[in-house]
Amino acid sequence: MTLGNGLRFVVRAPSRPGQLPLERRRASGVDFDTDFARRDPARVVRAMLLDGVVLPGVRAVTRPKLIGGEHLDALEEPVVFVANHQSHLDTPLVLSVLPPRVRHRTVVGAGADYFFDRPAKAVASALVLGAIPIERQRASRRSAELAERLVREGWNLLLFPEGGRTPDGLPQGPKAGAAQVASRTGRPVIPLFVDGTWEILGKGQRRLRPGTTTVVVGEPLWARAGERPGAFTERIAASLAVLGREAATDFWEARRSADPFVPASRSWIELWRRSAHRHEEQAARRWPRPFGSRANVEDDER
Repeated sequence: MTLGNGLRFVVRAPSRPGQLPLERRRASGVDFDTDFARRDPARVVRAMLLDGVVLPGVRAVTRPKLIGGEHLDALEEPVVFVANHQSHLDTPLVLSVLPPRVRHRTVVGAGADYFFDRPAKAVASALVLGAIPIERQRASRRSAELAERLVREGWNLLLFPEGGRTPDGLPQGPKAGAAQVASRTGRPVIPLFVDGTWEILGKGQRRLRPGTTTVVVGEPLWARAGERPGAFTERIAASLAVLGREAATDFWEARRSADPFVPASRSWIELWRRSAHRHEEQAARRWPRPFGSRANVEDDER
């Protein structure tokens, strides 16, 4: 062997046996590693993108109104935020109303099959929104362990337990994943009701229709001793129902019912449907709305 051949043998990459196929696999879906997005350099980039570009744009399009913000000011982190899901705008909208100290320590559970199906999209989702992959189609131990680990490490977690955007603007039944994470980590659930984003950019819509939105923050919910995730999920759904009524009416009207759970007739949802006009542009009213309650359509027509 000559000296030249010897040097090439040392620096050349080892050859692969011809009978073995060469497979180049890029992790995607629930296997995508998002640890890079929680390191300090990525956090600095995300803070600059969110606070300087994404959130100002979202606020301009959605003009959010925050109700119950005092619950956010009194948070003892980490917590599990649970929200209904009307639009792709829900995540940046919720992040925009969170205090900066909370927002920059929050990760978002995103559908692994949608946001992490391609490496480029996965990197962007993790870097810009702090997203982590969540399996929506079936129970995933990997997703659950990642969510629980991050909460134990001090990260807040934002989940949309409906599993996907509503097709018609109405809330859907939540799944038990958020309740399980909160129960196993011993941290509270903070319910959030997002209202108005479906009119702006609902599922299937291809263009933005700027309007107004409302985010209603509920009181913390703690898992009770021995409570099963299904029962805790029902309490979370009941709280979201109350917040949905509050978004459609006002604080007192939303809590006037003796039964806090969603009635079988879905009457509160129908009320929510009938009051959907509240996020459309309207002519100036001659009389102020008493106590912040929304005026009836009949009053507007007089």
